[in-house]
Amino acid sequence: MSIETVDSIGYVVALEGTKIRVNLLEGHKGQLASHRRGVSSVSQPGDLIGLDAGTNLVIARVTDMAFVDPDKAHTSNVGTMNVTDTPLRQLIAYTVGYVFQDDNTRKFISESWKLPALGSKAIPLSSDYLETIYGVNEDEKDSTIELGRDSRTKTTRINAGLNSLLSRHLAVLGSTGYGKSNFNALLSQRIREKFTKSRLVIFDINGEYADAFIGQKRVKETILGSIPPPSTNSTGFGPVPPPIIFDGKQSTYHQIPYQAFGYAGLIKLLRPSDKTQLPALRNALKSLHMVCNGSNNSILTAETLPPPATPIWFELVDDCRQEGQEHLSQWLRKLRSNALGHFPTWPPFKALANLVAEFGCQAFTPNGTSKRDAFSYGNVLPLVKIIQQLVDDPRFNNVVNLYGGQAITNPATMWNEEVESEVDYIFGKQSGEPQDWDVHIINLKNIADDHAPMILGSLLEMYSDVLFKRGQDKNYPTMLLLEEAHHYLRDPFAEEGTQLKAYERLAKEGRKFNCSLLVSTQRPSELSSTVLAMCSNWISLRLTNERDINALRHAIENGNEHTLSEISGLPRGDAIGFGSAFNIPVRFTIDKAEPSPKSSDAAFASIWS
Repeated sequence: MSIETVDSIGYVVALEGTKIRVNLLEGHKGQLASHRRGVSSVSQPGDLIGLDAGTNLVIARVTDMAFVDPDKAHTSNVGTMNVTDTPLRQLIAYTVGYVFQDDNTRKFISESWKLPALGSKAIPLSSDYLETIYGVNEDEKDSTIELGRDSRTKTTRINAGLNSLLSRHLAVLGSTGYGKSNFNALLSQRIREKFTKSRLVIFDINGEYADAFIGQKRVKETILGSIPPPSTNSTGFGPVPPPIIFDGKQSTYHQIPYQAFGYAGLIKLLRPSDKTQLPALRNALKSLHMVCNGSNNSILTAETLPPPATPIWFELVDDCRQEGQEHLSQWLRKLRSNALGHFPTWPPFKALANLVAEFGCQAFTPNGTSKRDAFSYGNVLPLVKIIQQLVDDPRFNNVVNLYGGQAITNPATMWNEEVESEVDYIFGKQSGEPQDWDVHIINLKNIADDHAPMILGSLLEMYSDVLFKRGQDKNYPTMLLLEEAHHYLRDPFAEEGTQLKAYERLAKEGRKFNCSLLVSTQRPSELSSTVLAMCSNWISLRLTNERDINALRHAIENGNEHTLSEISGLPRGDAIGFGSAFNIPVRFTIDKAEPSPKSSDAAFASIWS
């Protein structure tokens, strides 16, 4: 379509910085502008309009519409009647870019500095112009993902290039019930359809995504938690091969071994104080391989290297009792110096409480020995209690295996081996190693809300640790879909924040190590501001809370107020996409995911009738 062949619907009457005023011709009263090459609405704020600028067509977005008093309007014979008491209809628009011809290809450049001349004619935009404006870069034509249709015309497909969309992280925001899960499922499905070697890991906090992948190959669901009674259709614990065709019924139940959190991960999980508790915990973690579980739930250490004819055992306690004080100092010295050798298996988690208590409560006497001291014990008692509470909490030990018993082959590498093994299982193996799934749904329905920051933050901690150690060449490109991320990617400066900041490093540096984050949340104000700021693309469904809108305003580059003003009024299923994957902010209606995730509203009326 040449702009010369399109009838004008108005003309430019004023340029005020980047603000453009357009008077509509008398035959176009702001209802609808159309032509034989398509229909383009200019009937409300948010619509796009073209402005003749010679070899270019300036594209502007309408922000305001109003009647203008006749004495303030341009009253020529071109474009208006010479009836001075008839008000004119006027548009106010801002430039968003321009379209130009490059050989036989029409291209769109997103710039705000190019303006039309006074008197330039305004024209409606045909479908092919809209496709150019909403289209993707030429180098991503073969790697586009369809997201939906332009909300205004319903005729233009809205696509995004995969690299632009995922390489610098994506945030999907919206109040509950407005379509976040549908969009996340749709995007995952479309990626799977087009890119057969993709790898997706989904943190499914409500257990709703399995339904979206029924009938697909190389899909695996793992439910974090202990195995239920035998009547259920579970395949049991551990890395069992997923079914050839995923049916949504067969799941693997998996408990995270406590040692898989790693040396640094357990420190962050338990959050010790720096001065007194942290040294005791570090000593405890370094000595963990030198203790074992005894009878009556006791924790023992022994002379195992070299083995004496008769083993000499010493019981470690988690209180401040007086028995055995004469030998306490020598055993602790042996533990510190790694002089006892190691047992073949991991001890139970409760052993940490005993070790922390013993290392933390000792007080030295004038003759060089040490004894259990009540004052010193009081300093580490809160940490001992935290460990004991986790052991006794059925919600925690349902998800985390606290019993130990796994083999220790090499004390020098024992922490790294456990972390890498868990990362291989949950997040996938490194490049070149065989992998029996492409989509791994981590069902988190068994994790209690108050444990989510600890456990899920620790999972991301171990993943980031392995990711950066492997290096760029050994990491297979992986997308992490972090559903309901406000539960565990909390702002570290918030009152309830934890020390688990691995996700911030993933957000900052993960793209260089082939990791992309899709962060989905209904409360962006409760999300780490660092994570939100590191996202280069945003899909925002309806948000009504002012704090949430402000969080988005501070995160996006040069906050687009015109775009943000629409977010609170979006209907269900509509979204605004903006960022590096979009030429301009675009409002679109999201396609329906087929099959859809299990996230529909409750049918109260029919059930209660």
